[in-house]
Amino acid sequence: MYEKFAYVYDALMQDVDYDRWVDFIEDIFKVYGAKPETIVDLACGTGNITGRLAERGYKVTGIDISGDMLAVASEKARNAGLDITYVCQDMRELELHRPVDAITCMCDGFNYILEDADLEQTLSGIKRYLNPGGILVFDTSSHYKLSRVLGNNVMTETEGDINLIWCNTYDKSSEIVQMNLTFFVKEENRYRKFEETHFQRAYKQEDMIRMLEKCGFSNPACFAEFSLEPPRKKTQRIFYAATNI
Repeated sequence: MYEKFAYVYDALMQDVDYDRWVDFIEDIFKVYGAKPETIVDLACGTGNITGRLAERGYKVTGIDISGDMLAVASEKARNAGLDITYVCQDMRELELHRPVDAITCMCDGFNYILEDADLEQTLSGIKRYLNPGGILVFDTSSHYKLSRVLGNNVMTETEGDINLIWCNTYDKSSEIVQMNLTFFVKEENRYRKFEETHFQRAYKQEDMIRMLEKCGFSNPACFAEFSLEPPRKKTQRIFYAATNI
């Protein structure tokens, strides 16, 4: 997963306003009265959030399961002169040298956790590595988005020399959407084809809040995308936050 995709990811995502994401993370910090100095960014991908956090003065470590994504992220950090440590690790088996003040996980990272047991293990590990008073902030594509917008749908996207066909199948019983991605990337006078399959789980917000509480987090809350208001029925992205108190 995210092997060849890692090298076209930024081209396909170039219209995403990552500064807005980091602004909103900091808005949530303010709501909780959190003033973190050290942050671990889980499922960091090519470092688009990680790098911006570092630029704002936080001491950041990026963690991702994809070595290819981290190779791209590391090169970007070097080119920007940013001091970021990147670690290839499965966030379900999180291991850090020391606790940190905040842990983030943006852009659907938690949707890739498909089983309740794995979600509980991930959240318990995160709590273990948060300092007292530390904060967790993450987002998910909402149940509505995965089941009604993306699920059982076919989409296409073209960005420069990259063409993507995106075929999704949503299984109601498991609440998992299977995403079959087919890429055609122009190389000189021909197109190279490659394929990847991804799986994401559609979480209901009440289930996620319940799991945060089960794992011992305090003050769990959820917000509509880039708003401090509660999510609505058709909210497509939900941000969550909780503290280790």
